[in-house]
Amino acid sequence: MTHKDIVFHNIHDLFKIIDKNGDSPKTNSDFFIIRESHDLDENSYAYPFRTDNCAIMLITEGGGNMQINLEEIYIKKDDIVIITPNSIIHPANKGSSARAKGIVFNDSFIQKNIRHMHYINEIVFFSERTTPILHPGIDERETLKFLIDKISMADEQNNYYSKDIINHYFNALLLELMVLYRYSDARMIDPKTSRKKDMINQFLVLLSEHSKKERAVEFYAEKLFVTPSYLTRIVKEASGESTRTIITNSVIIEARDLLLNSNLSITQIAEKLNFSDQSFFGKFFKKKMKMSPKMFRAKNK
Repeated sequence: MTHKDIVFHNIHDLFKIIDKNGDSPKTNSDFFIIRESHDLDENSYAYPFRTDNCAIMLITEGGGNMQINLEEIYIKKDDIVIITPNSIIHPANKGSSARAKGIVFNDSFIQKNIRHMHYINEIVFFSERTTPILHPGIDERETLKFLIDKISMADEQNNYYSKDIINHYFNALLLELMVLYRYSDARMIDPKTSRKKDMINQFLVLLSEHSKKERAVEFYAEKLFVTPSYLTRIVKEASGESTRTIITNSVIIEARDLLLNSNLSITQIAEKLNFSDQSFFGKFFKKKMKMSPKMFRAKNK
């Protein structure tokens, strides 16, 4: 298998492949529910692919081998599988067959539905382990099924309150996963690794509190009582990204939230995010998003 064999699928591609009625009209274009009626077998995805979406899946039936980032893992009934953005996935080898409940969502869905961005950041960080699999107990499984079903029902009903209901249950789903990850970490990792993860968690919380105003690595390192180089090293080990990139992404998240969910002018948003002027903010935003703040707002409102 070579890198050139790996294709890219956006969320619409994934939906059409997994859903037998994938060509039918769909209310939401930034997420879809994996239902137990969907078969996840060797015929679903015949080749490795990369996607910029995230998936949370509870295996309800069957199992088998799959590859994530070209590493083979075994999944079975009652496992939770977390697939983070930009993973390389080859879901099924010959003979593998499973069914699952879950949700696949893109970056746009995250922006609209997550009010505490460090939840999803922590899940991405915590998933950077040998096997991105959790083993919930029966009560935890029932809770996760309930939350996924609630999101699915709100999506199907598409009434005045559907978006708020989806927001509520999706954030609850993330919190339940956070509890599972933290419990799992307490049992499975050594104290040295645990201290690093605690520091990363603290860094992510600080980001959620201060990224509107602070963009310097030194600021966060000082708050954590470590050197900038040490903070950069442990963030790189956990995420594969530089601290500066993580900070930039957090600022972009704040900017997009304000563009989508406020009536502030672009000049006012630039001021709120501590940019010297609208022009500098526009260049910063466009470098990351490949479009101006004005264009982003017009496209997504």
